[in-house]
Amino acid sequence: MKKIMCLILTLAMIVGMYFVLPVTAEEGGNENASAFEQSTEAVTDTTSLQTLTTEETTTEETAAEESSTEECTEITTEPSEPETTESETTEPETTVPETTVPVITVPSTAPVIKKLYNVTSGLTLVWNAVSDADSYRIYRRGAGEKYWTYLSTVSECSFVDLRVVSGRYYRYTVRACNSAGFGAYDTVGVYTKRIVNPFNIKAANGNGFISVSWSVINGATGYRVYRRAAGQSYWTYIGNTAKGCYEDSKINSNTYYRYTVIATCGSVYSDFYPSGALVKSVFVPVPQRVVTRQAELTFFWSGVSGASAYRVYRRGAGQNYWTYLGNSGSLQFTDKNVVKGQYYRYTVRAVSSGYFSGFDSQGVVLKYMAVNGQTVYGKNADYLRAGTINNPTIIGIDPELWNLTVVNSGYRIPADYTPDLTYVCGSGERLDKQVAVHYERMYNAAAREGVYLTPCSGYRSYELQERNYNRKIAYYESLGYSNADARVLAAKVIMPPGSSEHNLGYAMDIVCVEEWFENTAEFRWLKKNASDYGFIMRYPKEKQHITNVIYEPWHWRYVGVEAAKAIESSGLVLEEYMGLV
Repeated sequence: MKKIMCLILTLAMIVGMYFVLPVTAEEGGNENASAFEQSTEAVTDTTSLQTLTTEETTTEETAAEESSTEECTEITTEPSEPETTESETTEPETTVPETTVPVITVPSTAPVIKKLYNVTSGLTLVWNAVSDADSYRIYRRGAGEKYWTYLSTVSECSFVDLRVVSGRYYRYTVRACNSAGFGAYDTVGVYTKRIVNPFNIKAANGNGFISVSWSVINGATGYRVYRRAAGQSYWTYIGNTAKGCYEDSKINSNTYYRYTVIATCGSVYSDFYPSGALVKSVFVPVPQRVVTRQAELTFFWSGVSGASAYRVYRRGAGQNYWTYLGNSGSLQFTDKNVVKGQYYRYTVRAVSSGYFSGFDSQGVVLKYMAVNGQTVYGKNADYLRAGTINNPTIIGIDPELWNLTVVNSGYRIPADYTPDLTYVCGSGERLDKQVAVHYERMYNAAAREGVYLTPCSGYRSYELQERNYNRKIAYYESLGYSNADARVLAAKVIMPPGSSEHNLGYAMDIVCVEEWFENTAEFRWLKKNASDYGFIMRYPKEKQHITNVIYEPWHWRYVGVEAAKAIESSGLVLEEYMGLV
């Protein structure tokens, strides 16, 4: 019984030692493990001791009772190691310094948008970086909207908004973000207008210029045009326009050019297409003349540098379009599909490396009369474009076709033009030498019949014509007409300087400058015989609406026998005969 009591007491001591071991709050896990190991060792030692005590009791039963008190005392005092363990665990140990975790806050600085501009794909915005941000949220507000719309989150400091419409205004702001949340942002933001690139850019040769065109852009108020010549690595600004087209006249022939366009609205600019539109400048051939034959006519023109071929076009009376006739490798084309009495207009385009020149929209026009050798003058392209009284076209003289030169208020010779003059019929009047010989023949023929075609007024200088014209203008202004109206009225009586046939030396006023001349024998002789010598009455009464000159029965002009006969038989005036109306 005593042995049993000793065992129970020993176990109670062991259990008590276990429950009183110290545990720290922060490092409790490791000290518990140490105490648990020490406690286990103590239990093991006690078990050994218990086994040993049991064996001793079995072999010496007689002495057990006598020594029981000592054995119990020995068991009680034996397990001293757990107490020592407890003492060791309470000794101070080296501790790890406590680490302070930093507190992360949301970015306090709002990103500043530095750039907002149009690109081909949309609107690009760029902002400055915020030091404590790891991402950025982009917001947009359209015109008229009161709230911001979230668009995207990016880690870079730029963003391209693809969902924009040309012509509309957009406002943007950016918000810095990190793991703590969303930071500050500019509540006002930055705005601009979306303008897409001008597209469908085309470039084509015109008459002395290159025409550039493009599709009109919604929201744009103007366009800036740029050009890059062959070999250039940069674009050159060449002009501004509010329309969807531009004419570049500062070009060289036979040269490649590339064009591009930027749309604008105030200080807002669109992007542009670097490929632009490529074209090779090819100058326009100048229509020179048309020579008629019995059943055909031949059209001639000037050559163009770099041209490999020419395309010929014709437009009939009443037609508002050109009909392609064919190609030519030379500077002429024969049209055999013509009808007598019909008007025809011809023009031509040059071709070089697959590019077409523009064309002279007036070309050369005539009424085909099936007259052998009839020639329509057209050497100078400007000759075919009548100017106005205040802005006339200055023409030249074709040495081969001089006799058919048309001058009037729209077509004028230059101020320094002076013909080779000679006096006629022993008078003080002069004519061009080429005309004087024909006038004298006519004069002598009439004189043999007792009719005298007395020279009244032949050649007049440019200066004299100018003085006479200005005096007539002043006269009409004195009657209350405006200067513009006075000029028109004066030109019906006194031709502006350079536009009178007297300035050419090709015409003569005969006997007098009065309308009653139509009742004289001289007038009747001229009506019957003048065409035999190459002269025509230049300004008939029934054609004043074409000549814009009053009826002048005294004014007779040399055109050559062939042309005079054709004009007389057809009832045409020179402008009509030459196809200029």
